[in-house]
Amino acid sequence: MVTSLRSDGSSRSRHWRPLLVVTATLLAVLLLGVAMTVGLDGRQRFPGTTTIAFPTCPPTTLTWRGQQEQELLQGNSGGTWDLRGAVWKGQPYPVQSEAWDAGCIEGGEVHGPIPADETRDEWYDGQTGPGGEGLRVTMTGSAESWLLVKDMSVQDIEDAYDPNAEGSAARTYLDHVYARDIRDDCIENEQPVHSVYINNSFFDGCFAAFAQRPEEAESASNGDTPATFTVENSLVYVEPQPLGENYCSDESVSRGRCVARGEEWLGAYGIWKWSDMAAGRVEVRNTIFRLDMPSYTSCRAQVWPEGIYENVTLVWAGAGDYGTAGECRNTLPEGVSLTTDLSVWDRAVTEWFSQ
Repeated sequence: MVTSLRSDGSSRSRHWRPLLVVTATLLAVLLLGVAMTVGLDGRQRFPGTTTIAFPTCPPTTLTWRGQQEQELLQGNSGGTWDLRGAVWKGQPYPVQSEAWDAGCIEGGEVHGPIPADETRDEWYDGQTGPGGEGLRVTMTGSAESWLLVKDMSVQDIEDAYDPNAEGSAARTYLDHVYARDIRDDCIENEQPVHSVYINNSFFDGCFAAFAQRPEEAESASNGDTPATFTVENSLVYVEPQPLGENYCSDESVSRGRCVARGEEWLGAYGIWKWSDMAAGRVEVRNTIFRLDMPSYTSCRAQVWPEGIYENVTLVWAGAGDYGTAGECRNTLPEGVSLTTDLSVWDRAVTEWFSQ
């Protein structure tokens, strides 16, 4: 058993998460797979530059502060929601808008309703309460419809960030957001798929990292919609989650797809929950991914979509060779390097929190 240190300084015992390194390095060198710049004081700066052109936030039209006992559900016709210091605990849908034109959401801290020890059978299959979504926004879908989320934190919930739209021309931007122990998708962009741009963000435990698989879509490794999916200067950890017998078995354990834990199992879906209706253009730069085991479900979930990958690292923390993990033939696209050195991940995590 190891103890993992979290961003708030707390610790939790886990059998499957290694100890994070908590001493920030002061040497002005490049971390493997992460773009760094050097500040005037000689410290490393995470992240590097971004190619994403973020929109300018309009004036603030809503301000919430402190502990919240009710969910936020309002429309927005071109303003900024200032949620810095606002905290929600236990609500399944704490921050929502079903009529969003264009604008920003700044801040907000969401603690969802799913207990850490509940299996996927219990919460996802309806044996307990709803899983929920940390942020759920539905845009109008016009070419002028956009959402920018900055400095928001979501944890212990089904899906962290769920941007939707009435049309595929909408745009979602995520800048310096955080997600921790997300029991399904860290980003679910499916109703419909539209362009998503991510920079300087940390997805610290996802069952599935990125989901663009609408119900009517065919599971596929490459999408053919005109949307763009861009990730830059970020960290992505696909974290094994507690599973029940609906999702794992002794046979799956023998194939390396799950890990037994008493009468339960631990497993995850993977990085890409992709489909033929996903974004046709994928770009990933200066980003580190971490996997602790192969997908519990299939080899297809381990296929990386075609795209542009620059200075991307996959940290493999699982047993055996990544190339044959899960009894699959796993390959990486050009621009993605593989390492089993966990210190690469640990140093990058320390640097992200020291921004």
